[in-house]
Amino acid sequence: MTENQIQAGSSVESLCKKCKTVTDHHVVVMSGEKIAKVECKVCNARHAYVSPTAEPKVKKPATPRPKKAALASSKQAQALLEQWEKLVTPCAKPLSYSMERTFQIGDVIDHPTFGLGYVQKLMKPCTAEIQFKDAIRNMRCGMFK
Repeated sequence: MTENQIQAGSSVESLCKKCKTVTDHHVVVMSGEKIAKVECKVCNARHAYVSPTAEPKVKKPATPRPKKAALASSKQAQALLEQWEKLVTPCAKPLSYSMERTFQIGDVIDHPTFGLGYVQKLMKPCTAEIQFKDAIRNMRCGMFK
């Protein structure tokens, strides 16, 4: 074995990630002919070997991705709006919304904040799934059987 051959247990200089300076390290793991992991003699931290002469890696800025989700969500919003219009339009007098009031599937309600809504589903306990113009919301309502 020659003098300059590095093996596990050898002493090398490496950039310590904890000390943030170049210090002496023990080689802990070798991957083929390369040093994989080292242990700092100063702080005893184990980390991947970083050459003391290595240039810091410069990250290139991320390229912006095309906005596909906005297009899909606008289609979903349009479909939701069309469905809401079909469900709410035939109703002459909507029920006023109250958390204590009980509703049936198919009722059209008038909410003070969200506007007109269509009761799609009744869920226990005391919750109704209501489709409004802009979104489907789970709203509290009175007890139902």
